[in-house]
Amino acid sequence: MSAVMSTMPTVADAIEHALEWLDRQGCSNPDHERRNTRRSRYRVSAKVTYHVPGSGKTTVFEVTTRNLSRAGFSFVHKSLIYPRQMIDVQLPLPDRSIRHMKARVVRVRPAGIGMYEIGAEFTELEVAVV
Repeated sequence: MSAVMSTMPTVADAIEHALEWLDRQGCSNPDHERRNTRRSRYRVSAKVTYHVPGSGKTTVFEVTTRNLSRAGFSFVHKSLIYPRQMIDVQLPLPDRSIRHMKARVVRVRPAGIGMYEIGAEFTELEVAVV
Protein backbone atom coordinates (compact mmCIF):
# COMPACT_ATOMS: atom_id res chain seq x y z
CA MET A 1 0.00 0.00 0.00
CA SER A 2 2.80 2.45 0.82
CA ALA A 3 4.34 1.86 -2.64
CA VAL A 4 1.10 3.01 -4.26
CA MET A 5 0.84 6.10 -2.09
CA SER A 6 4.43 7.13 -2.79
CA THR A 7 3.69 7.25 -6.54
CA MET A 8 0.67 9.54 -6.16
CA PRO A 9 1.56 13.03 -7.41
CA THR A 10 1.29 15.83 -4.89
CA VAL A 11 0.45 19.49 -5.46
CA ALA A 12 4.17 20.24 -5.05
CA ASP A 13 4.91 17.69 -7.80
CA ALA A 14 2.37 19.36 -10.09
CA ILE A 15 3.88 22.79 -9.44
CA GLU A 16 7.42 21.56 -10.09
CA HIS A 17 6.25 19.81 -13.28
CA ALA A 18 4.60 23.06 -14.45
CA LEU A 19 7.76 25.06 -13.66
CA GLU A 20 9.95 22.62 -15.59
CA TRP A 21 7.57 22.72 -18.56
CA LEU A 22 7.58 26.53 -18.55
CA ASP A 23 11.38 26.61 -18.39
CA ARG A 24 11.55 24.37 -21.47
CA GLN A 25 9.15 26.64 -23.37
CA GLY A 26 11.17 29.84 -22.92
CA CYS A 27 10.83 32.54 -25.52
CA SER A 28 11.61 30.88 -28.86
CA ASN A 29 11.97 34.17 -30.73
CA PRO A 30 14.07 36.90 -29.06
CA ASP A 31 12.29 39.53 -31.21
CA HIS A 32 9.05 38.69 -29.36
CA GLU A 33 10.66 39.23 -25.95
CA ARG A 34 9.17 42.42 -24.47
CA ARG A 35 11.06 42.51 -21.20
CA ASN A 36 13.52 45.35 -20.66
CA THR A 37 15.37 43.75 -17.75
CA ARG A 38 17.23 40.48 -17.43
CA ARG A 39 15.44 37.84 -15.41
CA SER A 40 16.94 35.01 -13.44
CA ARG A 41 15.52 31.65 -12.47
CA TYR A 42 14.52 32.03 -8.83
CA ARG A 43 12.59 29.30 -7.01
CA VAL A 44 11.38 30.13 -3.53
CA SER A 45 8.13 29.94 -1.62
CA ALA A 46 6.65 33.44 -1.39
CA LYS A 47 3.47 34.74 0.22
CA VAL A 48 0.98 36.59 -1.98
CA THR A 49 -1.93 38.61 -0.62
CA TYR A 50 -4.70 39.32 -3.12
CA HIS A 51 -7.46 41.82 -2.39
CA VAL A 52 -10.38 40.63 -4.53
CA PRO A 53 -11.78 43.73 -6.27
CA GLY A 54 -15.28 44.77 -5.25
CA SER A 55 -15.71 42.03 -2.67
CA GLY A 56 -13.79 43.28 0.34
CA LYS A 57 -12.25 39.79 0.57
CA THR A 58 -8.56 39.15 1.00
CA THR A 59 -6.91 35.88 0.01
CA VAL A 60 -3.43 34.92 1.21
CA PHE A 61 -1.58 31.99 -0.33
CA GLU A 62 1.88 30.52 -0.73
CA VAL A 63 3.25 30.46 -4.27
CA THR A 64 6.32 28.99 -5.90
CA THR A 65 8.22 31.65 -7.80
CA ARG A 66 9.60 30.94 -11.26
CA ASN A 67 11.88 33.88 -11.97
CA LEU A 68 12.85 37.32 -10.74
CA SER A 69 14.10 40.56 -12.28
CA ARG A 70 14.44 44.17 -11.22
CA ALA A 71 11.02 44.85 -12.73
CA GLY A 72 9.00 41.89 -11.48
CA PHE A 73 8.62 38.17 -10.95
CA SER A 74 6.51 35.24 -12.01
CA PHE A 75 4.97 32.44 -10.03
CA VAL A 76 2.85 29.36 -10.52
CA HIS A 77 -0.36 28.75 -8.60
CA LYS A 78 -3.81 27.22 -8.94
CA SER A 79 -5.55 30.55 -8.31
CA LEU A 80 -6.37 32.69 -11.31
CA ILE A 81 -5.62 36.38 -10.84
CA TYR A 82 -6.55 38.58 -13.77
CA PRO A 83 -4.20 41.13 -15.36
CA ARG A 84 -4.14 44.63 -13.84
CA GLN A 85 -4.99 43.28 -10.37
CA MET A 86 -2.78 44.39 -7.48
CA ILE A 87 -1.09 41.96 -5.11
CA ASP A 88 1.11 42.28 -2.04
CA VAL A 89 4.18 40.05 -2.01
CA GLN A 90 6.45 38.81 0.77
CA LEU A 91 9.49 37.63 -1.17
CA PRO A 92 12.41 35.85 0.54
CA LEU A 93 15.79 36.91 -0.86
CA PRO A 94 19.10 35.00 -0.91
CA ASP A 95 20.41 37.03 2.06
CA ARG A 96 17.48 35.57 4.06
CA SER A 97 15.71 38.93 4.28
CA ILE A 98 12.07 39.20 3.25
CA ARG A 99 10.98 42.07 1.03
CA HIS A 100 7.41 43.34 1.24
CA MET A 101 6.35 44.76 -2.12
CA LYS A 102 3.33 45.65 -4.16
CA ALA A 103 2.97 44.35 -7.70
CA ARG A 104 0.53 44.49 -10.59
CA VAL A 105 -0.36 41.34 -12.51
CA VAL A 106 0.61 41.85 -16.15
CA ARG A 107 0.40 38.35 -17.64
CA VAL A 108 -1.46 35.11 -16.98
CA ARG A 109 -1.15 31.86 -18.93
CA PRO A 110 -2.12 28.24 -18.34
CA ALA A 111 0.71 26.13 -16.91
CA GLY A 112 -0.72 22.65 -16.80
CA ILE A 113 -4.02 21.28 -15.57
CA GLY A 114 -5.52 23.70 -13.07
CA MET A 115 -2.31 25.77 -12.81
CA TYR A 116 -1.41 29.26 -14.02
CA GLU A 117 1.82 31.13 -14.50
CA ILE A 118 1.28 34.68 -13.33
CA GLY A 119 3.69 37.47 -14.18
CA ALA A 120 3.67 40.61 -12.06
CA GLU A 121 5.57 43.88 -12.22
CA PHE A 122 6.71 45.57 -9.04
CA THR A 123 5.09 48.93 -8.41
CA GLU A 124 7.68 49.64 -5.72
CA LEU A 125 11.16 48.76 -6.96
CA GLU A 126 12.88 47.52 -3.81
CA VAL A 127 14.28 44.20 -4.99
CA ALA A 128 17.82 43.52 -6.19
CA VAL A 129 18.57 41.14 -9.02
CA VAL A 130 19.79 37.76 -7.82
